[in-house]
Amino acid sequence: MDTYHKHGVYSKTPISECWDTTGKATIKVRWVIVNKGDSATPDYRARLVAKEIKTDQRLDLFAATPPLEAKKFLFSLAMSRRSTSGKPLKLQFIDIKRAYSHAKATRDVYVDLPAQDACEGMCGKLEYAMYGTRDAAQNWEREYEATFLSLGFTQGASTPCVFYHAERDIRTVVHGDDFTSLADEARLTWLAAELRKHYELSLGPL
Repeated sequence: MDTYHKHGVYSKTPISECWDTTGKATIKVRWVIVNKGDSATPDYRARLVAKEIKTDQRLDLFAATPPLEAKKFLFSLAMSRRSTSGKPLKLQFIDIKRAYSHAKATRDVYVDLPAQDACEGMCGKLEYAMYGTRDAAQNWEREYEATFLSLGFTQGASTPCVFYHAERDIRTVVHGDDFTSLADEARLTWLAAELRKHYELSLGPL
């Protein structure tokens, strides 16, 4: 709950506002707990998930995923050329922690408050995307697009999941909350530092 409060994922709002705005009841939520470690060294992660059930077709909620060839191209370049700086190219793998919590909500979504934060007559109006809502992936896509463009990247024409920084010779492929980038070590260090200004992230070894 500290994480949800830190990110301001929802604001407490009277349940009556949900009915007045949407004409529907609030969306149910549940905790999903996953052990990302093993039985010897457990690493439990808890995520609050909205149970927004798909009841109609919404083509406008599309979020892109990159073609497999995009990453293959990065691996091929890593083995066949050098950076424009003359230095060896390296691959960097970045995982954005709690990615959806960085993406602003773009529609009125009201959810039940979890038992740990319950308040009589109140619900949660989403300020940021929550896992389990139908447009969460799309909102995250809009968020990282804006970030890469602000850093001077050009977005791909054939797929919106690839980016290229011509001045720094950095290529990035985005799949969900995983960023795979190719550049020399100094430029990859710059990219990680810039992304860290916006998001919590974990880095794989260069």
